[in-house]
Amino acid sequence: MTTQVRKCPKCFQLMWLTENQYELLDESIVRAKCPHCGSTVRFTLVSQGDNAAGPKMGH
Repeated sequence: MTTQVRKCPKCFQLMWLTENQYELLDESIVRAKCPHCGSTVRFTLVSQGDNAAGPKMGH
């Protein structure tokens, strides 16, 4: 996997997470700790559709 860019649901800041900063729980669920507020968050990876390759920032 590559760098994941997600918005923290607690502090609403973008988290730029490298491979060593998140844990793959399932084939589609990732757990990480927000570097800003320290909250543990989970998010689902998109595996199909237009956003499957990653976020399209600015489009």
